[in-house]
Amino acid sequence: MNDAVISAASQHAIPEIERVDVSSERLSRFRNEHDYVGLAVELMVEAGSYVTVAASILGPDGAWTRDQAAIGGNMVRLYKLLSAMLDQTVERRRETSFIVARLAFETIVVLRFLLQKNDPALIDSYVKHSLDHERRLLAKVDKRIEARHGIVLPIEDRIRRSVDRLFKSSGVAPGQLTTKREQNWGGKNLFEKAAAVGLGEAYLGMFAGASLNVHGAWSDLYTHHLQTAGDGRFTPQLEWNWPRPPPLYGVALLSLDVVEDFARFMDASDIADYLTPKLDDLRERLMDADQAHESYLTGKSWPQI
Repeated sequence: MNDAVISAASQHAIPEIERVDVSSERLSRFRNEHDYVGLAVELMVEAGSYVTVAASILGPDGAWTRDQAAIGGNMVRLYKLLSAMLDQTVERRRETSFIVARLAFETIVVLRFLLQKNDPALIDSYVKHSLDHERRLLAKVDKRIEARHGIVLPIEDRIRRSVDRLFKSSGVAPGQLTTKREQNWGGKNLFEKAAAVGLGEAYLGMFAGASLNVHGAWSDLYTHHLQTAGDGRFTPQLEWNWPRPPPLYGVALLSLDVVEDFARFMDASDIADYLTPKLDDLRERLMDADQAHESYLTGKSWPQI
């Protein structure tokens, strides 16, 4: 599947993706939250398969332009983050699976913002903003070489050639970048981008809240890495916490929104039309699974959940 190349003019290369059963008969057999985690994993695998299909759509010449690659590369990134989230979930590591979920959400916001605007100038802003690190690195290397009166160390030569390849492939010259980096590409920070694509509320839970886990805030330590009886005394919690279903349901559901949009961005309307009813069906099953899990939690309280 990862090696598949799908022409923007044909859907014949699209493999059949297994449909996960979320019937009431199956749900009635669930006895604990681990059953719901297992279902969430299956549904994310299905969602990730559709992301992979979209990420495999190339242009008529079998490749992407720079602007297409800026969005297509984020599709590939999303697929890999979904895979990493699944890996950490299967390994029963809630802490790191939640951190990966934050990265996946950020990528979804970037994708939806770029796809919604579909503006070459915006993509150019994204690419140039991303290259500022290399511009500063190159300037630092050049300054050191100048201080040695032109003597170039082997590592500096490798850095120069590597940065040069990156700029050439990006269609950008270092001189095109301003010495003062713009704070946010596209003129908006991530929250503003999320709000612009209707994900402002989701941002609070899936990015802002998860930032505490990424940076190791006290609430993250309290929840995942410490044990206490509430008496102000603490001991280390070295065991990993078991993952829970909501982040999987949420990320999988949001991922589906970029699949059809990317297919249409690539002028593959036949593929988009083919995928639309399948994606709608998967959305419905994801929401059914999430609702069933919420019903399961009714009447339960900490430390049961």
